[in-house]
Amino acid sequence: MGGPQPTWIQYDFDKPYKLHQMWVWNSNTGFESFFGLGIKNAAIEYSTDGADWKTLENVPEFTRAQGKAGYAHDTEVNFGGVAARYVKITAESSWGPGSQYGLSEVRFFNIPVRARAIEPSQGQTDVPVDVVLSWRAGREAAEHVVYLDTDEQAVEDGQNALGTVSAASFSPDALQLDETYYWRIDEVNAANPIPTWQGDVWSFSTAPYVVVDDFESYNDIPEGE
Repeated sequence: MGGPQPTWIQYDFDKPYKLHQMWVWNSNTGFESFFGLGIKNAAIEYSTDGADWKTLENVPEFTRAQGKAGYAHDTEVNFGGVAARYVKITAESSWGPGSQYGLSEVRFFNIPVRARAIEPSQGQTDVPVDVVLSWRAGREAAEHVVYLDTDEQAVEDGQNALGTVSAASFSPDALQLDETYYWRIDEVNAANPIPTWQGDVWSFSTAPYVVVDDFESYNDIPEGE
């Protein structure tokens, strides 16, 4: 009470996401019905870099909580697929007469535009050298740029792209035994406002040797001896 205004809270994700919704659980203390600390009206801004901010339109009123156990979220804010790494909520009014504000919880949901559900799985070992890389495509992706190298930094920097494919799979050539490889998939759609969604860097290790089935049959002993 009496602190500097406006009151705000800012969220910083690990990277930009294509946001779908934000669910709000308003301030829900046992005193909520007396003091009304929950936010009523708020301005919401978002940014991909923390410098250039845009204001989200049509932000609904945050529903007042009842100060009871088992409180389920009752406010949903639609982001409409905007790209954001930072989201800032600034309180404009509360459900009470003062200038104190509170929230119990917010939860963000994003549209999965990056590659995921990869094979081989992250950190997998004993991978055969003839492995076929596969993944679940990001939503809206038209093409997939594949990076693969034994140098993790090269993959992180987007060097040594092996090719662009339309299917969510890729067969690399000439993998070596007993080697650790790093790979990444960038999802591309030139028709979208953000044409490329850079993927995470994953790794796998190839098997140290090749298993030969029915090895005993490979000899120069004439049959029947």
